[in-house]
Amino acid sequence: MSIAGRSRILRQLFGCLVLFTAHEALAEALVDPDVTAVVEGGYWREDGIGEGSYRIIVVNQGFEHVSSRVVAEWKLGSNEKERAQIVHSLELVKGGFYSVGAPEIEFSRDGARVELEGTATFSSGTTVVCHFALAPGGKVAVLKACGD
Repeated sequence: MSIAGRSRILRQLFGCLVLFTAHEALAEALVDPDVTAVVEGGYWREDGIGEGSYRIIVVNQGFEHVSSRVVAEWKLGSNEKERAQIVHSLELVKGGFYSVGAPEIEFSRDGARVELEGTATFSSGTTVVCHFALAPGGKVAVLKACGD
C-alpha cells in the first residue's frame, strides 16, 4: 500500500475516533449521572396538544443516606419538523424520604399505573410500596402513598 493510501486510512480512523469521543461526551452531558432508572411507554392523547408516551425518571441523591426523587413526564412525540418535548411533569416522590428501585408500569387505554418499591431512607429495614395512576392532561392520582 502506498504512503498516500496509508495516510488516507489513518485520517479516516482518526476521524472515527474523534466522532466516537464526541458522541460519548455528548451522551454524558445529556444524561444526569444521578439518574438511576428511566421507564417510558404507553400512550396518551390530549385535545389541542397531541399524543405521546409516559416517562418515569428515578434520580438518586445523597451518599450516606441515599434517597430517590421520582418524576412522571408526559412526552409529546417527535415528528419530521419538531423534536420530542415534555408537556407535563410532576414529582411523584420528593427526595429525602425514600430510596426506590426502577419503577414497574402497567399501561392501559386509560393511562398508566406506576408501582415503586424501596425502603425508608432513615430506616433501612422499613419497606415502602407506592402506587400512582397517570392519565392524559398531566393528571396523577395517588393510589397508595409511600408512607402508608
